Amino acid sequence: MSAHMSIPNIITLSRLPLLFGLVVLLYLPGAWPPWVALGLLPVLYLMDWFDGYLARQIDQVTELGGVLDIAIDRVVENVLWIVFAHLGQIPLWIPLLFITRSFVVDSLRGFALAKGKSAFGMMHSRLGRFLVAGRFMRGLYGGAKAVAFCAVVLNMALAALADTPASLTAFFARAEMVLVYLSVLLCILRGLPVIFDIRALLEQTS
Repeated sequence: MSAHMSIPNIITLSRLPLLFGLVVLLYLPGAWPPWVALGLLPVLYLMDWFDGYLARQIDQVTELGGVLDIAIDRVVENVLWIVFAHLGQIPLWIPLLFITRSFVVDSLRGFALAKGKSAFGMMHSRLGRFLVAGRFMRGLYGGAKAVAFCAVVLNMALAALADTPASLTAFFARAEMVLVYLSVLLCILRGLPVIFDIRALLEQTS
């Protein structure tokens, strides 16, 4: 089977229609659409894990698969931040920050790849390797965003119910903002080391 038609790559690309179906649900009126969207969010992230797991199990790990995985992750993340801002759930500056960080970091990593360095291999400082390349921080960052997205949709779902107690709504609203700002903090902490560590590669090529 060719790389571009491999089952893991098909699973990766299948996240796109699921994502935009979820977005449509967030804009539909009524009490049930946000609850359905809330149920689809974990599926969206489980597919991200499963495509990589399956690729390793059936020996179909390819460069194309890695590029698609990163690209779809970026689309999912940025689309959801933008939609939440458009719906008034988060401030506009948050998606602007994530989009800016994505373009800057991915461009620098593209430069490093062109110079023979891997996306994580370009990190030479101990702190940079921990924050950017370390498995713990990568998992924490991905998990924080996933939980924050679920918290935002959960608040939308609770708001759509007529009999939700105001105290419960206020509690989850505060929890949502804590999770969102945790994601913002991790976004900045994991983006800055890439900018600092690229200087060593620039000095080598100058």
